[in-house]
Amino acid sequence: MFSSAKTIISKVPSNDKEALKSDLMGLFEKKRCRNFVVFLDKINKEDKATWGGLDLEKCPMADVFKKFSLEENTIDFIGHALAMESDDSYI
Repeated sequence: MFSSAKTIISKVPSNDKEALKSDLMGLFEKKRCRNFVVFLDKINKEDKATWGGLDLEKCPMADVFKKFSLEENTIDFIGHALAMESDDSYI
């Protein structure tokens, strides 16, 4: 038998403009997610000045998410839908 529940498919934002248009987040979370995506885009592995005051070679990903005050649902879709992590051990 078929379930009466509807399946909702949403585009996972992969750039700053998509983050602001996403239906996956509220207004304030969209801005935080956009800031996070812009931060990632500007990182130069060879230039620690672009690391936003974090030591990206040592700090856990949880600290990066905390810096941007991202909500748990946003962290979930970033980690699993964008980074393709199969579990939360990367955090």
